[in-house]
Amino acid sequence: MNGFKIEFHSGIPVYKQIINRIQSDIAMGNLKEGDRLPTIHSLTACLNVNPNTVAHAYREMELTGIIMSQRGNGSFVRGGDTRGIRLSSKEKETKLDALYGRMKTEASSFGISESEIEEYLNKRSRK
Repeated sequence: MNGFKIEFHSGIPVYKQIINRIQSDIAMGNLKEGDRLPTIHSLTACLNVNPNTVAHAYREMELTGIIMSQRGNGSFVRGGDTRGIRLSSKEKETKLDALYGRMKTEASSFGISESEIEEYLNKRSRK
């Protein structure tokens, strides 16, 4: 999880930032089935967060089937559909709204307007 930093003022709960990062690493192929995740202790030290926060993220990912934990051995990326639960149309829309909201918030902190985001997304979708 090199280069991963927590954005404490982003409005996104820290445990969700951890989940989002791990899901992103899985989707990009940086983490594959069977890969061991950092221990709660090591990730806590790396991110400078409370161990309960990391444990919460790991529990959530285990409940949704993204990872599996083996007592005494650690947590590992699960095989199969590593994206977790299949979402309904309504859930997808809710998730997309939340993702777009976070993107707008972060982009605005860098002086990027909503119209610039939309222009970029349109350009990317034509590739």
